[in-house]
Amino acid sequence: MAPRLAPLFGVYFLWGCISLKKSTYSPILRDMPPRSARISLEWAKSLVGLSMKVPDYWWDGCKGYRLNDGVIDSYDSVEQKWNLLLNSRDDNDRYLMNYTAVSTYADSDSSTIDEYQLPFAAIYDGDDIIDANNGVRYFRTPPTEWTKIELEAGLNEGGRTIDPIEWTGEKEEPVNITDEEIESLKDSDGEIRYGKVFEWLLPRFGEDKNETLFEFQAARMRNYMTKKVVEDGWKPKYYQGADDTIQPDHVARFYGSLLAKMLTGSRSINQMFCTREIFNAVPPIQESMPKNALEDMTSCLHYSDDWDPMGDADWDEVYDDPKVVAPPHTARHRVKHGILEDCYIQRWQYCVNPSKWITTDESQIAGWYHSCMTIGPDPKPIRTGATLHTVCITQGPLSSYKLYARVYGGKDDQDMNVSLYDFMLESFKHKGHCVVMDSAYMSDAMAQIGRNHWGINMVGTCQSDRTGAGKLGKAGVKAKEVVIGSHESLMYQHNTKALLYTVWGDNNFVKTLSNFHSPVVLRGGMKRKKRNRSTKRRDREFTDVDCPIQQKDYCETYHLIDKGNGAEAKYDLSTESHLHGWSPKLAARYFNMNINNAYKIHCYLFKKHHPTKVVMPLKECIHNLTHSLLQRGDSMRKRGSGAPPKATKDITTSSSVDGRKIRSDSVRQPFTSPTATVTGTPQTPASTITARALRYRQSDLTYIKCPGFNTGAKRARAYPSKYVCEQCSMEKGSDFWLCNSIKIVDGVKTVVNCHAAYHVEKKLYEITAPGSASVSTIVSELTE
Repeated sequence: MAPRLAPLFGVYFLWGCISLKKSTYSPILRDMPPRSARISLEWAKSLVGLSMKVPDYWWDGCKGYRLNDGVIDSYDSVEQKWNLLLNSRDDNDRYLMNYTAVSTYADSDSSTIDEYQLPFAAIYDGDDIIDANNGVRYFRTPPTEWTKIELEAGLNEGGRTIDPIEWTGEKEEPVNITDEEIESLKDSDGEIRYGKVFEWLLPRFGEDKNETLFEFQAARMRNYMTKKVVEDGWKPKYYQGADDTIQPDHVARFYGSLLAKMLTGSRSINQMFCTREIFNAVPPIQESMPKNALEDMTSCLHYSDDWDPMGDADWDEVYDDPKVVAPPHTARHRVKHGILEDCYIQRWQYCVNPSKWITTDESQIAGWYHSCMTIGPDPKPIRTGATLHTVCITQGPLSSYKLYARVYGGKDDQDMNVSLYDFMLESFKHKGHCVVMDSAYMSDAMAQIGRNHWGINMVGTCQSDRTGAGKLGKAGVKAKEVVIGSHESLMYQHNTKALLYTVWGDNNFVKTLSNFHSPVVLRGGMKRKKRNRSTKRRDREFTDVDCPIQQKDYCETYHLIDKGNGAEAKYDLSTESHLHGWSPKLAARYFNMNINNAYKIHCYLFKKHHPTKVVMPLKECIHNLTHSLLQRGDSMRKRGSGAPPKATKDITTSSSVDGRKIRSDSVRQPFTSPTATVTGTPQTPASTITARALRYRQSDLTYIKCPGFNTGAKRARAYPSKYVCEQCSMEKGSDFWLCNSIKIVDGVKTVVNCHAAYHVEKKLYEITAPGSASVSTIVSELTE
């Protein structure tokens, strides 16, 4: 029964609440096509008849948890929503529901619930179709084309045998490097250095690929700095002269500062250049460059000249470096970082010879949905807006080496003509690679196009709604043909195509799809800590369990890409988030990936050329790389950085100056004794306390004679103050707040100096000129 049939006194109110979601909308809006991808009409209509239980609070303005029975009556293709019809006799209205609401409030206890396909996210047109660009389209196969494989007693295999695509990409050396290049990676002692390997692996730019990352980025930053100066009137703090510009060595030092910042806890620029607190200061950065230089370069980070000169000016008339922009058809979310991203990928792939097994993964970039670069998001698979998609090696000495990393902008990504995978796997087609993936990519259509057109063996987890066998597996699970923790398997093979779908009862149901595995079960193929069904606890010891062969291959490879991500995560670089968009953040991410990639190559080359020596740990390698970058080229400092903060600190006083000597003409002088009687006027005390000696904070004043207590307010409260008297605070053992500023009293700006008044009252000052004209009226009243 609908909420409008609640007790009589609430009938009309609830009826109004429900009417807010009726299927009424402007005829003009009905004719406007939606901007986003359209939900699959065939699938949407298949949900008609689904039983629903909708709580009262779903309707706007209504409260309560009573469930209202209903049914999905129809699908509105214009609104891309379903119409809910309640079972109440008095309510014939239909209420529009999006798919999130439909899947959330579907009656899970209904006897017909299993007849409906309710995936995690809505199915859109094209989700089950891949166009191979040659007139061939691949679809999700129907369940009727699949057969359940029953193994005979004593046999480990059945069904048809599927032969994998032959591997033809084997090469002797995993690293593509010449003898001359190896010699360039050695130091004066003939030992391969990590820092040299790291820079050798950095991307190259230009037509001849002879421009380094530091040279390329320095030119882009010089152009952007000129733009800010000419168009925005910005004034650099360090780069002020015509010949004083950002150089490649400066960019190297900048990246060194990012590494040093990461190693010391990602402190702010002000903290890193602190001269008082040793726990904030980063002396290597202070010695490498002035604070102003780091701030200027941080403000001018740029990787593409994606703007035009003002007015009719020619580029060469305004800018010293040539204009470099992304190709015309680059997706709009990649215009600023596309060149950098592509050059990283090209360099990573050029420097190695990938092994047979590679793995793909996708991870959403934190905070991306709040960026102007967002094109999505669309539902999975691989439709989750802007995500970072990676490919890595998962076998051999270069295991977890990144081969590919690209930011994908959703279905509207203008770079995509077939699918994201067409881009990711372009370099690995027709060689017989075995690609392991997760459910974000895998489907019947993907497995078919991978085998038939790309020459790639594919295996990975697969959502039930992405394959025709998913419905059969779901029915088998419901019939308890396999249960969680039993480590038994259900296998379904396509009648004619090279497709095998399995459901394995591990700690949960693991569903995998393969285009090159045969229906084979490995007896004792994996080790697992079994869960006791009565106590629900896992055994302490591992036990050999049976599993499908494709499940074993998946488990032995897929986790390695996560292992590589974990190694990189320890050394994530960060930029100034309040200044930068996503391009600098992504540039730091790729630089971070290069750290792990370079270490993989370094370990292989070091062990090969220095078999008797021990490879330096990654952390020590990063330390050496940081020092090398921070010391690159000529000094950037025009004067010394000064002595670093002392390692110890005087904690006996709140006004500690860290033991440093103070010049006699400094405005900040040490205090005299708190109980000393000195000569002076209330306005100009003879003690050395000044406004600069009062710490800049704010609190309500506690001095009982503060004029704020006498304003006539309902609640007597002193004026808030920014000042705490350090002399009195030292004497009392806690902060003592006093006014020393101008307040608005009866609409008139008046000097309120409770600080001086309190000292006079306590006879810490002697008034040499009572009633001085310089004393305000309020202060005079306080001192009488």
